[in-house]
Amino acid sequence: MNKRDTALKSIGELCKILGLIDKATGKKKTYVIRFWEKNFKKAKPSILHKGRRYYSKDDVKFFIFLKTLIFDEGLRLNKVKKIVENNDKSKVDSKIDLYINHERILKIQKIIKEMKNIL
Repeated sequence: MNKRDTALKSIGELCKILGLIDKATGKKKTYVIRFWEKNFKKAKPSILHKGRRYYSKDDVKFFIFLKTLIFDEGLRLNKVKKIVENNDKSKVDSKIDLYINHERILKIQKIIKEMKNIL
């Protein structure tokens, strides 16, 4: 059963989306998400049923943005905080969309390369 894109995601599902899974053990790195929640005001999930965290589509986009800046771009936490704090919401949202689109392009390029190697 697949959830709709608009459905709220659990912290485990968010880990899968972000690829925050330990390769050796297969365990989800939920501590990374909790750490980001403590350090970024915008990274606040909805707390529902018995204190469980649930993430909206916008929350997921923001976490993808954080992951891209921290893991892929290699920026330090202080620099990422400045980027998020110094920009208004619309600028941050447009940067999020830009980074998400960039990641999609990279994935498509990788698939094309693999297909060329097969042919």
